Amino acid sequence: MADVAARPVPLAPRIRRMRPWHWIALDAVVALMFLLPVGSGRTRGPAHQNPWLSVLVLAVTLVFLARRRYPMTVCLLLTAATVALATSAPPYDGYGPFAMMFALYTVATTRPGRVTVLASAGVLAVALVILTGLHYPPSVVALSGVAIGVAPSLTGYGVRQQRQYRSAMAAVRARRIEAEVASRMAEERLRIARELHDVVAHALSLITVQAGVAVFREHEAEQMRTTLTAIEETGRTAMGDMRRLLGVLRGAPAPSTDEPPASGPEPAPDREPVPDLPDIGALIAQAAQAGLRITLREEGERRTVPAAVGLAVYRIVQESLTNILRHARTGSGSVLLRFEPHEVAVTIADPPPPDGLPPAPVGPPGHGLRGMAERAALFGGTFSAGPADGGGFAVTARFPA
Repeated sequence: MADVAARPVPLAPRIRRMRPWHWIALDAVVALMFLLPVGSGRTRGPAHQNPWLSVLVLAVTLVFLARRRYPMTVCLLLTAATVALATSAPPYDGYGPFAMMFALYTVATTRPGRVTVLASAGVLAVALVILTGLHYPPSVVALSGVAIGVAPSLTGYGVRQQRQYRSAMAAVRARRIEAEVASRMAEERLRIARELHDVVAHALSLITVQAGVAVFREHEAEQMRTTLTAIEETGRTAMGDMRRLLGVLRGAPAPSTDEPPASGPEPAPDREPVPDLPDIGALIAQAAQAGLRITLREEGERRTVPAAVGLAVYRIVQESLTNILRHARTGSGSVLLRFEPHEVAVTIADPPPPDGLPPAPVGPPGHGLRGMAERAALFGGTFSAGPADGGGFAVTARFPA
């Protein structure tokens, strides 16, 4: 703990945490340091007290505090004041060009390049004129002029470019994060839409077929009761699937509007296992209640596959059986589940309609085939759907597993 406490805080975070009054206090200290040569008594001649020049020095000190808010105006005022003080009698000529250099730096960090060039040229010209009037050697005049009029602007320009680069990179990172969040939300919406479509479409297809059969059994009480019982079971199963899906999305089951809220702890959401390959048999048995005769055949040695792959295979079989109920002019079909060394493949096929029976009319395009293709692509698998060689329709999906 002692090592952690003694670890120094980086400079950049501390600078970012500084408040406006911190910067004003820092500028005040710097401005007072500029006054030290004026009041030190070390002058090139006898000192003369001029109240107007004293007021000018005080005004320059106060103006310096506004350099961050009005950089160009302060730079012009400080440049003019520096010229006036440099050409005055001692001790006022001891006021150096440092305030003017700081103002030029601020202009370079906050203003466009053209403004910075103009300000730098003006400060450089003033510095060269003053230094030449003080009879310094040409080399000293040139080097000092560059140090006063060029170095602050170059330093400020570099700082400004670095700030712009950091801002641009932060904007790029923000857009990248926003795009990633939007992409993940879109994927989640698509996954929920697939689950809802598969559950609701399959259940409604079974209920529709069973209800249609019940109409023709109005004089057969026992068969009518069996059909209505199957409809009830299908509806309850669909409601259970919907409740589990919504419970996972919400994190807890939705409270019933007919019952008052319980005072005790909330019950845990219904988290029954998601359907997997072994549940395909129950799915086929459910389809049989609607009068659909489906044969299930397996090839290869059955093995455990990832739960997500098993759910995808289950949903593809479920959607395919739904399509047979809705579109096929036949009451039979087959499901072939193959366990290959590195893949799991499933094929759902239905035979052609009996002789003399026209093919089913083409209905509006739905989302079933698209959803099955998306499920296969999600795991790097392949999907195909179309007319079979011997007639009928076949759906094949392969998953690496």
